[in-house]
Amino acid sequence: MDKNEILKRSQTENILGDEREKQIRLESDTFSLIFMLAVTLILTTVNYVKGLSADGFLAIFWASIVGRHFLLFYRHHKAYHGIMSLAAAVLCVANIMEYLGGI
Repeated sequence: MDKNEILKRSQTENILGDEREKQIRLESDTFSLIFMLAVTLILTTVNYVKGLSADGFLAIFWASIVGRHFLLFYRHHKAYHGIMSLAAAVLCVANIMEYLGGI
């Protein structure tokens, strides 16, 4: 294998970024999800104390969980991610319906 073939293969393998970039992306995704959960919990608690509905916030939270686990299921075909995606989708739809006054 000559150096040009090795370089081409390396570029193909790292088309989405090198390992450092992938690790940074993973850490930022994790931080984003944790931050969104914290804000959702704060807003849900405040609305509960005020006697207001928090279903809109919860629907947004569940939608993010659906998106994450659906993509993981699509890529890895693991039943756990499919189940989590479906469960979060049901909760998301239920919160949307409650928010809209349908349930």
